[in-house]
Amino acid sequence: MAAGTRPLGEDGLGAGAAPPRAHLRVAQRRPLAVRRPGLAKPTAKLALAIAAAGAAAIALGSALGLPNPLEQRSQALVGSLGFPGTALDSGIAAGVYRGPFHPVRGRYAYGRRDARFGASRSGHMHEGQDVFAKSGTPLVAVSDGVVVDGAGARGRYAGGRGNYLVIYNPDATRSYVYMHMLEPPELRRSDRVTAGEMIGAVGCSGSCWGPHLHFEVRRGKATLRSHTRPIDPRRYLERLPPASTELAKPD
Repeated sequence: MAAGTRPLGEDGLGAGAAPPRAHLRVAQRRPLAVRRPGLAKPTAKLALAIAAAGAAAIALGSALGLPNPLEQRSQALVGSLGFPGTALDSGIAAGVYRGPFHPVRGRYAYGRRDARFGASRSGHMHEGQDVFAKSGTPLVAVSDGVVVDGAGARGRYAGGRGNYLVIYNPDATRSYVYMHMLEPPELRRSDRVTAGEMIGAVGCSGSCWGPHLHFEVRRGKATLRSHTRPIDPRRYLERLPPASTELAKPD
């Protein structure tokens, strides 16, 4: 060994030399604690088991004709003309579908441009969509709701509306207005209706030049003294199924 050199220890350091701090930290590090088995896998298995049981219960309930909570939830979201889709879009079978439905239960047509929402009328704008059909074609409630207005053509406030009816859906805050009906409505204010229920027939009462339904959708409760805003119903009507799938579709 050369003079003046210090012997190396087992760690490669000079004998008596202080080890670096990093070396001390490694030497003083405590052994890692043994990791206990987690609960992630058992929890995931339990969640899958609950989901499978719920799906089986819903399937059995549907087979027995019981209400489907998922279906009711979907209908609450899209069960009115306030939304662009229908419950059928979410994959619900037609056999258990409960609305909304197209108001005309039979063959119909939307006519030309002057029959659409926003068309010019003498002194005002056309606030609904005209739906043309043969006189006597059944009319049904678009959705569940309550009657908030309606009268016969000879009523004091009927005017050009003829025999008309207004159904309000509080869940969607929308009113659905039916005008020019064949006969005065038998329903009265505060009467409740269900989607697809027959409420009258296509006619030509009031200001009318041929049998058709003047159909309006309004925001809020459209009573006689209220001021509600109409919205274009055409794009919604075009997506609504008939109340009976056995009936013909539009011309």
